[in-house]
Amino acid sequence: MLSIRYNSAKSIGINLSFRRTFFLFNYFGQKIIYPPDVKNITTENRLFPTYIESNNELHNHLLFKYPLILNFTYPGDKNCNKLTKPLFDVLSDSKKYPSNSPAVGLVNISCDTEGGRDIMSTYAINKVPTLLLLQKQMPTDKFQPNLDTFKESDLIEWIKSI
Repeated sequence: MLSIRYNSAKSIGINLSFRRTFFLFNYFGQKIIYPPDVKNITTENRLFPTYIESNNELHNHLLFKYPLILNFTYPGDKNCNKLTKPLFDVLSDSKKYPSNSPAVGLVNISCDTEGGRDIMSTYAINKVPTLLLLQKQMPTDKFQPNLDTFKESDLIEWIKSI
């Protein structure tokens, strides 16, 4: 956030918060992955297109009855994108999504914000990227892939267990 302040000495101070500085780093250096357009989703899953940055934003999504997957990630990080991209692909494509699995919701948690770190501590997440499954607002399963050997089929097998 860029803020300009006037103090009693009439001097102007310009502050760049860490979040905006990190955004510029991501903007110039790395690619942030977003879910596909709603027209391209062929499953009953709900993929929310924003990155959650505070508990207040998350509470709106916790009210749904269907299983909810929380994707704890650093937006734009290459290692996190190794999980996020296949996750979006599997959840949005009916050919890849396991046929007998229930519809789920997906919420992305931005772990590089203060609110994101609070959510991480709430759910005892100590490694990023991590997928956390909530059923009836209670954590029931966790998926922490080894990114060196991770394959999309590992993710599909985990989704089958829901």
